[in-house]
Amino acid sequence: MNTRQRRTLLGLTAVATGMGMFTTAADAAVPPPEAAQAPVSGYTYVERFSRLSSDSARSVSAPCPRGKVVLAGGVRIVGGGGRVLLRGSYPGHSASGHQWLATAEEIIGGTPARWYLRAYAVCADKPAGLTYRTVPSAFNSDSGKSVTGTCPAGTRLVGAGARLRGASHRVGINSVTMTSLINRSASARAAEAVATNLPWSVAVHLVCAGPLAGQTFRESEWKAAVGSTESRTAVVDCPRGTRAFGAGMRLVGPSATLVPVELRPTRSPAGARVTVSELAPGRAATWYVKAQVICAR
Repeated sequence: MNTRQRRTLLGLTAVATGMGMFTTAADAAVPPPEAAQAPVSGYTYVERFSRLSSDSARSVSAPCPRGKVVLAGGVRIVGGGGRVLLRGSYPGHSASGHQWLATAEEIIGGTPARWYLRAYAVCADKPAGLTYRTVPSAFNSDSGKSVTGTCPAGTRLVGAGARLRGASHRVGINSVTMTSLINRSASARAAEAVATNLPWSVAVHLVCAGPLAGQTFRESEWKAAVGSTESRTAVVDCPRGTRAFGAGMRLVGPSATLVPVELRPTRSPAGARVTVSELAPGRAATWYVKAQVICAR
């Protein structure tokens, strides 16, 4: 192999590795065995939706039944003509109850298209070691930000979400990504869809608990959106006999022009579903998305 061929091969390897297309020895490692756990009790899947209208912003929450805690959840934006930004999909918990909240806003300038918002909550009886953790990014006017949070030692990631603060109608969440292996970390990424000097921040929300019975982490294959494709959906299923908890995604592409319009666990079949759309008027560029899910009995 000559020098030019070697350099080309190294360059292609670096790109593929950055996209997660190659599996390293660390990625393939198996967590140490753990004591048997009882299945999660009281598993409940709740869905709520906002009204259909052309309002420029809206929010909706999926409440857990009384006595249940929120372990994961998700969001879906329906309609909007490619002019709606995801602003939040995250757990809410207080003495008055638990819920999963979703918020979205039309990009500045708005749209006459009508749209609505769905929120999904995975609720259950309180598992051992339940912990909620929120990690915010810096609050400034940088055009793009990402932030990562890690669950406490002795716990694993069960669900993950994100929330924006500041620069309304100008900044959108691009991705919420969970890690593999012992599933202790998650990250959130956001970017300006419309340039602004206003300060803003993005926070990642983690739901952590002691290892759940049969807990696994799965990802779909990469789904490519080629040329002028407006959206792309990736789906991943849980192993037989398990149920879906946290949903996440990986995204490779021009983040400022891409927004998740669906990021949620699914009940039947158990798994996760992710749909990413280009903000109007779209662009002729290739990008990639994959779905992630945490499953347990």
